[in-house]
Amino acid sequence: MTGKGNILPVAGYFLFILLALGMGYLMAHQVLVGMGLTALVIGSAVALVCIISAEVGLYINMIYSFFICYFNRLLFNDELQVGVFSDLLVFVTFFGFFVRRTSLRQSIDQFVKAPVVNALLLVYGIFAIELFNPSARFFVGWFPAFRKILGTLLILFIAYNVFDSREKVIRFIKVLFVLCVATALYGCIQQWHGFFNFEMDWLRADPKRFRMTFIGGNSRKMSTMNDAVSFAIIMATCSVFFISLIGTQKKFYRRAILAGGIFLMLLGMSYAITRTSNAMLVAGLVMFFLLTFDRKVTRIFTFFAIGGFILLLVVPVQNAQIDQFRQTFQAQNDDSYNVREINRKSVQPYIYRHPIGGGLGTTGGEGLQYNPGHELAGFPPDSGALKKALEIGWIGFILICVLYFLVLKTGIHGYFTATDNTIKLIYVACTCACLSFYVGDFSQVAIGQITDIVVYYPFIAIILRLKDFAPSTKIATE
Repeated sequence: MTGKGNILPVAGYFLFILLALGMGYLMAHQVLVGMGLTALVIGSAVALVCIISAEVGLYINMIYSFFICYFNRLLFNDELQVGVFSDLLVFVTFFGFFVRRTSLRQSIDQFVKAPVVNALLLVYGIFAIELFNPSARFFVGWFPAFRKILGTLLILFIAYNVFDSREKVIRFIKVLFVLCVATALYGCIQQWHGFFNFEMDWLRADPKRFRMTFIGGNSRKMSTMNDAVSFAIIMATCSVFFISLIGTQKKFYRRAILAGGIFLMLLGMSYAITRTSNAMLVAGLVMFFLLTFDRKVTRIFTFFAIGGFILLLVVPVQNAQIDQFRQTFQAQNDDSYNVREINRKSVQPYIYRHPIGGGLGTTGGEGLQYNPGHELAGFPPDSGALKKALEIGWIGFILICVLYFLVLKTGIHGYFTATDNTIKLIYVACTCACLSFYVGDFSQVAIGQITDIVVYYPFIAIILRLKDFAPSTKIATE
């Protein structure tokens, strides 16, 4: 037995060396074959890990969503179908429950009893029946849209099952913090150093992308994400989330680390130069102030926050970041805002006439691709809320608003009924972050991209799960 135990590791190392040498040879002589084989081996290993552990699978999905666009630009000339691989990772992680023969009966019973989940399932039901929407000219656009929607439901379910203890919730918070700080830091490097050569090549490859990045002599930073808007949305939301959690840290150096990370996120958000993120940040912080105003620290923080807000509006300093912040709250003087308002007004009669909308994949560029000739094809919604109202109608949009209300109601109720300080602050952090997403979705498509679903839906899962944790046991978020 001892001899076999010694031989097996040696054989494993030997096979690993042979495999590495073989891949190295292929990479040197047959680049495409070598890269394909390497991707196959790495992908198989990642899939196996996702199957073995749902928690690790969730983190792999997060890491992939935060950084895949960067590697797509660097290694694949932006030709990798990142959405397809994101869906595969989610499905493989979900499939792992069945491979491990995990008992899901009790978890599913609790999951479907939550009012938030019931509302979400109703919304998904509306998306499903859009397949039969007579207003849609073609139904080829329904499948990719519904595939993404189904993936979000699986992410919520995976996160709900992963977060079965406070230790795992806190571990998720730590992982999210590290990812956000790394992403924010790279955005700052882009600002301080400038875009790298491969990033400039990527920007020049698409004239529209180039125009959207360089505006008024300034460049909007996207960090490791697909565009500046996605980067700014995540930075704004997670800044609100971690600001709300500062009170969970008892030791000074941990508060300092958290504050330093938040500072980098706010810098990264400002370098993206988007009005939406400013509105998201302010909305989330206002919610935080209202919910926790009974705390002395919050009242002091509110005083300084209001002073800082007024100072940014009136300070006689001109730069891209401060100017964009001012324009956020003086939108009536902004030409692009007025154009969007005109577009929204012009399309309202269509919404009133179509209670179930025009069908999935009928607006904007998706409409031109999947439903050419449709009345909505090419129309730029420029808003997640307007896009939903156009594609699934005012009935579906009302259900989505009910869903948003139930998420916020559950979080607020949990905050005021919880007795443990850490649990209370996690409740308020998730609730304020979700409100930030909803405000962002009114201005941009803030919910539904691969960079935000791995943050938004775990926040909802945490809100649903926190009530199950014993209030008598205190765990420090160390």
